[in-house]
Amino acid sequence: MKADNKTVKFVIFMFAFLVIVMAFVFLFVIPSIKEFKHKKAEYYQQLAQEKKLSQREKTLHTRLEKLNKKYAAALDAFKVPFDEKRFLEVSKKYFQNVKLIQKDVKKSESGLHIYEFTADFSAHTPVKFYQFIAAVNQMDNVVKINFPIKLEARGNDISIKFNMSVYKL
Repeated sequence: MKADNKTVKFVIFMFAFLVIVMAFVFLFVIPSIKEFKHKKAEYYQQLAQEKKLSQREKTLHTRLEKLNKKYAAALDAFKVPFDEKRFLEVSKKYFQNVKLIQKDVKKSESGLHIYEFTADFSAHTPVKFYQFIAAVNQMDNVVKINFPIKLEARGNDISIKFNMSVYKL
């Protein structure tokens, strides 16, 4: 009887142990597995997005390097300080009565300093004005000639008035 009693106790303890283990599995392990699968799916989704963004960054970086090489001279022109004397020397090759009056200095949101000038020139022919524009494009600075451009006849000469902006970093 004692052996049967020990066997019954052993079976009851084994059954209790199995119930506790099964309860532990159902209460803690299975929900953890579900959460793990969910986190794993999120991880792979984020990994795919990171890979896609990384590839896009590489593409944009390559494109930016190509543009930097292609427009290096123009980008360097933003760093060159504006030399009024040199500008006036270039202007005098095309015009008489050259006047350059600085109106304003602005700073844009991108960090560019914008120097605004009013230019008053006179020339014999309007062709000189177009030659002047070509010469301005060859200068070391970034110069923008703004509209309106006023051309007015004064005797044998043409009076030319316009505003222009010079950009510098």
